[in-house]
Amino acid sequence: MNGFLTEHFSKYVDYEFTANLEDELDSVSRGEEEWVPLMRKFWEPFITQVEDKDANVSRAEVAQSKFICTDKKTGKPVTVRMGPYGPFVQIGDKDDEEKPQFASLRPGMKMVEVTEDNYLELFVLPRDLGEMPEGEKLSTNYGRFGPYVKYDNLFVSINKAYQDQGIDPYNITHEQAMELVRAKKEFDANKHIKSFEGTDIEVLNGRYGPYITNGLKNAKIPKGKEPKSLTLQECEELLAAAPERKGRKKKAVKKETVKTAAPKKKAAKKKTANKKTARKKAAKKKTVKKKS
Repeated sequence: MNGFLTEHFSKYVDYEFTANLEDELDSVSRGEEEWVPLMRKFWEPFITQVEDKDANVSRAEVAQSKFICTDKKTGKPVTVRMGPYGPFVQIGDKDDEEKPQFASLRPGMKMVEVTEDNYLELFVLPRDLGEMPEGEKLSTNYGRFGPYVKYDNLFVSINKAYQDQGIDPYNITHEQAMELVRAKKEFDANKHIKSFEGTDIEVLNGRYGPYITNGLKNAKIPKGKEPKSLTLQECEELLAAAPERKGRKKKAVKKETVKTAAPKKKAAKKKTANKKTARKKAAKKKTVKKKS
């Protein structure tokens, strides 16, 4: 997108232009210059240029679409282009009866690096890695929180130590994936330390060590205290002293204020106004009777 703006809107991404515009806006803020003429001076040539580009620049150029080759299997064009979430490769066209195939580029990969020899490598995800000895199916892919290995319907991240070695969803081996899954299973098995029947309070092992939780608040365990030895009373006291989770308290206050406080104030004003009106009318009646 930066390349497109530089080519078609070079004036507006030029450092000197933006610096001068900033100075003029500062003058407006100080009351030294009127804002309407300034905005007109900017807007009129800008919208003219936008309309010109809209009429004369193709969608492919806007998307920075580049033809790579013709896919041997489908006979459809292979292109690399820029999308709202980053660059991707596309097999087919939006006007085809069948929906085009899409694949994101690997992290750090540039659009110019996509070639006829390597574009198919990007379409291997999600990648099947076989099964665990226990029968769980293994696959790997990229997700919202980064690269992961999936075993049945559960997920484990490809950790930073692996990533630092250049291991990603495209090249991780069956053995490496199993190692991650086993470590995750072991962690989950040791996560639960203690619970108290009839309550939501649990003592768990977390990412940063053991802690107490009731689902609403988390509490740290005092130094030197053995997590397994904690009593229900001790856990309740520690949770009571623990801070509220961010966002929970504020939301509750907002709802309460809108639903209860506002209507009460309005009702009170109406009652007071009605009483005053009634008193005035009664006083007027008495005055009229005395005069007569």
